[in-house]
Amino acid sequence: MSNEFDLSIELPMRTFWQGKVSAAILPAVRADVEILPERAPSVFVLDYGLLQILNAKGEAVKRFFIYSGVADIAQNKCRVMTQNILPYEEINIAQAKDKMATAEDECERLFYKMIVNYLVGSRKRYLRTLNIFSRRKDGKIVLNKPHSPEDPATEESSVSA
Repeated sequence: MSNEFDLSIELPMRTFWQGKVSAAILPAVRADVEILPERAPSVFVLDYGLLQILNAKGEAVKRFFIYSGVADIAQNKCRVMTQNILPYEEINIAQAKDKMATAEDECERLFYKMIVNYLVGSRKRYLRTLNIFSRRKDGKIVLNKPHSPEDPATEESSVSA
């Protein structure tokens, strides 16, 4: 049994980060999920949140804010696919609030709202349900918009299984 697994974090046009890690915490929709070596094959829908890379002692050595996405785990490899990512150290509360105020769309605004929430010590779920896809009357499957952070139903700090 290996003590590490391969982790890659991918954006639509490039690989953002890759390496061997002891563990990672992913912001899945229902609850944060810790990924360990030799995990059973799994797929997770990821929420807006904080992805953490842990060392063998369980301490966070790298942290990234992600813009939702999908994680695919199989054969001791974890591939995280997300639309946007920002290293934790590269933004502060004032910058996040400025970006939130000037966001071009609701998804970008939610991304920076999530960062502000984390930096002030609050955790909210944004893609609260696994039912994020729906079928329109014309038969096309579409991605539903995330719930508004002002919706009290999205204000969970943890979700029990």
